[in-house]
Amino acid sequence: MKIYHKLKLPKDTAWERKTWRRYIHWKIKYFIDGIHNIIRWMPTLFHDRDWDDYFIIKLLQKKIEHQRNHLVNSNRHTRIDEDNYWMTVLLNLIEHEHESYYECEYLDYIKQDILFEDIENKSEYKLLKVETKWEKLDNYLNKYPGSIRRVMKRYPDVIFTKDILAMRVAQYNQEKCRNLIFEILKRYSNRWWD
Repeated sequence: MKIYHKLKLPKDTAWERKTWRRYIHWKIKYFIDGIHNIIRWMPTLFHDRDWDDYFIIKLLQKKIEHQRNHLVNSNRHTRIDEDNYWMTVLLNLIEHEHESYYECEYLDYIKQDILFEDIENKSEYKLLKVETKWEKLDNYLNKYPGSIRRVMKRYPDVIFTKDILAMRVAQYNQEKCRNLIFEILKRYSNRWWD
């Protein structure tokens, strides 16, 4: 899984830099920027598919990466450090969403063997048996007391075993991750401009 870190702010701003871009006509700059965009988006578009939401979020992730690089390298406004922070948080949350990080996290705390056994008189069917070899689910559940309360509130009629509760907490945390992605976008993305 890729981990994003805040980009280092340059000491100067784009206003102070004397580059070739200052001395050419805007139409030429526009054309060069368009070619540059086609080249840098080509790998992302090549791997894009229309199957599910993964690819929608992947495009969004790449756009935020590009925009964060541009804004931080330009360094033209006083809020850039805060923007850099929230864009980095967002990129890491998107990466966690893609990898189903929170949904699978509880599996690090339990080891189970899954067995398929024959059923008498029904040769075409198998019986699924799950044997727990070891578990440290208490350690996992102690990390998320707030999520446990919310899961218990969401499913008041269910009597949870420890492994089912851990699975529900993991699902809840993954859902929370996805909601947080869109909450950060809603709250901060309108300020990300140069």
